[in-house]
Amino acid sequence: MRKLVLALLLLQTPFLFAAKPKPNPADYNITVHVVGSQGSGSSLYQYLQASIDGQQVGLKGESRGVLALGDYKAQLKDGVNPPKPLNGYDIYRGYEFLLPDGSTRYFEVVGFGAPTTCTPTSTNP
Repeated sequence: MRKLVLALLLLQTPFLFAAKPKPNPADYNITVHVVGSQGSGSSLYQYLQASIDGQQVGLKGESRGVLALGDYKAQLKDGVNPPKPLNGYDIYRGYEFLLPDGSTRYFEVVGFGAPTTCTPTSTNP
């Protein structure tokens, strides 16, 4: 019985450590110009202000870091969990960025137009 379990574990090892195929840069035909980037403190979210085809968008992704400003290649991805049927006026869209090291990161559209700025007020004199 032990030999069978060991054999099964050894057979599964290549599948567990199989490399994910590298993305094809030709598939990333959208240029995203990131003009603002901020993390959200201790959570995993990162918020970007960007321009895509001349339209200002707000994007949200999962990362503890802050993405460097600049141009990134991206491809359009379906948004997460759109309702069925779609209503025709809400937008559910995401972009997968191709990063310089060949890795990818997914960002979901969370806003359009110029971002509003909030200035925190202090209660201390």
